[in-house]
Amino acid sequence: MCIRDRLVAARPAQPVVIIGSGHAGYGLAQALRKAAPQLEIRVLTQESGHLYSKPALSIALAQGRTAAALATETPLAIEQRLGIRIYTGCKVERIDAQAQRLYTSLGEMDYGQLVLASGASPVRLPIEGRAEALLSVNNLQDYQAFRQRLDGVRRVAILGDGLIGCEFANDLASNGYQVRVIGLGAWPMERLLPEAAGQHLQQALSGLGVQWSLRTTLQCIEPDGEGYRLTLADGQVVGADLVLSAVGLRPNLELALEAGLDCGRGIKVDAQLQTSQPGIYALGDCVEINGQLLPYLAPINEGIRALAKTLLGQPTAAHYPLAPVTVKTPVAPLCLLTPPGGCEGQWRCDATSDGLSAAFHDHAGALRGFVLLGRQAQMQRNTWLQNCQDTQQNVA
Repeated sequence: MCIRDRLVAARPAQPVVIIGSGHAGYGLAQALRKAAPQLEIRVLTQESGHLYSKPALSIALAQGRTAAALATETPLAIEQRLGIRIYTGCKVERIDAQAQRLYTSLGEMDYGQLVLASGASPVRLPIEGRAEALLSVNNLQDYQAFRQRLDGVRRVAILGDGLIGCEFANDLASNGYQVRVIGLGAWPMERLLPEAAGQHLQQALSGLGVQWSLRTTLQCIEPDGEGYRLTLADGQVVGADLVLSAVGLRPNLELALEAGLDCGRGIKVDAQLQTSQPGIYALGDCVEINGQLLPYLAPINEGIRALAKTLLGQPTAAHYPLAPVTVKTPVAPLCLLTPPGGCEGQWRCDATSDGLSAAFHDHAGALRGFVLLGRQAQMQRNTWLQNCQDTQQNVA
């Protein structure tokens, strides 16, 4: 093979088409452009295409930020800055993997390499009565509708006592709304926190006026004047003017399944984020990696770094370092590192001046996870993280 032929063979297949304009989609487009100034990049999105921080949606109210304020860049500005094409309001209806062609609401489009960064959608529980009254906030358009619905509202019921539900409870209650959290757990964030930490978080939010209906769920929503009458599974009846659903997200798999890609809870990918179909990759909230979903910024950022290299002809495996998750509850600052799946052990909790620290040790006594609640406890973050990283290396 002559030098010219080798250079042609080494060129990445173009265009690189990215489906999704969230952190994963735009982050990958930016990484690709930085490394390959001439690469043809297209981003397809059903949304407006504005750049915004999705984690900020659950804390924007207390900051006084409108939907317009959360949008930091228009799609036109992004196109000009990165030299890419963005197709907004574009629904991808079908992938023809053999022909490497997309069928979209805007017409057909060929691709050289395809990346599914299609994200995840709110889980919708089967609720009797006026189920359509349930409001979810998962993107900028949702947040705009949420802010409009808050006009004239006093009482807000939040369905879901997990991380997002607690963040919204803090945000709403600190702005004077009467908040009730409805959840299945015995304490807030039961899947992530030991009981002592969960109870401390519950007490801190209660100090803002948050009320709790735990170990139950919402069964029925009925109109009641200008608000709603909520019947819970335990028979309790409460009133609300607005009902916010925060019971979790489910990866968007419809397009991948129709294309014949291997899916479990998410789109299954290998270490290089390639799906079961060569030339098609997946990134972000929609992917499943070794049986796990990793819908957090740190693993997505690592995926962006590795996948950009792979798409440009340098196959690179993504490695996921341990990364604590910060829970945005200012009334009780909280960060946590969940123990590895299947790791058996026990929690040990110690009180601090403004919270507590909780360490999860396996049966060999090694630190495998932690919860740091309060500003004093979080001063230990780097030390505890290093201990967990050392343990991970020894186990590996």
